[in-house]
Amino acid sequence: MVFAKIGVFIVFTLVAIGILKYTYQIVQIFGKMSWAERRLGTGGTFTMWKLIAIGLIVGSLIYLTSAAW
Repeated sequence: MVFAKIGVFIVFTLVAIGILKYTYQIVQIFGKMSWAERRLGTGGTFTMWKLIAIGLIVGSLIYLTSAAW
């Protein structure tokens, strides 16, 4: 069980690092999010992808350190 949690943490952290590193390419592939541009201002799509990546890291860290589950 512990090794599965560690594996999930590593996978999600690597995905998040990939998102942080290749944000520009991801935006080129998927396009801009109009609602993110309205709510977060100019460059809001890039900010949204970075927030998603940080959320993945934090969420996987919480999952790794949680006693329940």
